[in-house]
Amino acid sequence: MKQLLILLVLALSGLAIAGQETAAALGERFQKTRAPADKLAWHQALEREGHDFSKRARTPVDARGVYKLNRTSRLACLVFRKTDRAGDSWDEDLGPDGTLHVEWTRKPNGGIDYSYSAPTNWDVFVSAYPGAVTRYGVKVMKALPRLGDPMPQATLPDGWRVVPGEEHSGVNVRETYLTLERDGTNLPPPQVELSWPGVAVRTVYGASNVVVSATGARFIPTARKPPTSFSTPLPRQGSVSASLTHHLPGMQAGPHRTVPYPTNEIKTVANFVFALREAFLRLGFGEEKSIAHGNVWLGGFDSNFPNGHTDFPAHFHIIVNARDGSQVNHFYMRPEDGRITWNCYQDMSNVMDVWDRVTEYKPGDEIPMYDGRGRVAFTVKMLPDGTGFDLVRPGRPPVRVCGTRPCDAVNVYEPNGSDWRLVKSITITDDPVNGILSTPEGDIRYDPDTGRRLP
Repeated sequence: MKQLLILLVLALSGLAIAGQETAAALGERFQKTRAPADKLAWHQALEREGHDFSKRARTPVDARGVYKLNRTSRLACLVFRKTDRAGDSWDEDLGPDGTLHVEWTRKPNGGIDYSYSAPTNWDVFVSAYPGAVTRYGVKVMKALPRLGDPMPQATLPDGWRVVPGEEHSGVNVRETYLTLERDGTNLPPPQVELSWPGVAVRTVYGASNVVVSATGARFIPTARKPPTSFSTPLPRQGSVSASLTHHLPGMQAGPHRTVPYPTNEIKTVANFVFALREAFLRLGFGEEKSIAHGNVWLGGFDSNFPNGHTDFPAHFHIIVNARDGSQVNHFYMRPEDGRITWNCYQDMSNVMDVWDRVTEYKPGDEIPMYDGRGRVAFTVKMLPDGTGFDLVRPGRPPVRVCGTRPCDAVNVYEPNGSDWRLVKSITITDDPVNGILSTPEGDIRYDPDTGRRLP
């Protein structure tokens, strides 16, 4: 019998108790003010209205998930439910007064399909985790990049199988990646015989006992999923962290396969990541270990669909990871020059397990970012013409980060009376074939297979 952990995100009903504000109203207030008193009042209202938050979701190591999300502007809260089911299909009435109807069907491979009906003013997030599966993943590098190679054939012990779908298994210009699974929990990894006629294998990542031959490779996988992420972390300074993701024509997968190679967007992201890092250091964040139990993270997007991470369309991030969760900005840009068109802001605060809420910002808008104590750490002011930002930290002179064509260069400015003074112009060149990032401070070398920074 398989256990199923079901997470339901239901919009608060909004039923008022005489003389008291609803949890929905108090939650909306706390999201705006971040005041501890409003947080406490919100939690008390949630308990008063019968929402049980005594449990936290814990995803099994071997979990597989199916997700469906219907977003509205309503505040949402989490309700947890755990069931044991032996049959191939069942249905349940869940939620307040049983108004959420869910129909479940177990698939032959052990996964779960479902459909649901709910009131239109609800947010619903359903995640089904069958826990009785063990998975491993590997990445096999070609000796020479080449398009058009077929998937290799994997010979596996009885019971093991290759998981289909390019988020799990696939081939691109420089590598193949495989996800292997078998029913049962915490099983030891199998020995794999990989046959890839006509393709020279150079090495295998996420595996031990690797033996490369003229026709493929033999190995024992050790990673739980294919190590397909391809990024280089920059040295952390104080509370500022950054990472640059690398891209190579022919590696695109998922939605990125359906659009032209994002040449200008890739350049824009690299220029902004390094320019923003410079700006946050000038604002003093590099001198502090944390910003009240929080830190700033800057980074780009994945185009190779690693482990199903869609990350589409092209964008870059300004994130604050604080004690109660994360605030995530996704800045999207136009392909012709890299100017910013809009920002998808996610408040992923982990306060009482509230599902993240999404706000759209456009050029000219301001986004306050909060530290771990609920105070404004800095404000991101999007310039009206889409060329960049003013970053404003309380008690400090602001810093401007912008470029007429951000794909060519992004500049960092400091105030100079009523005007701005250029302090640095940043253009980044990335060579993912040889693993070289060219920056104004010199070259950064990294492993072209993994992105790991080299001495």
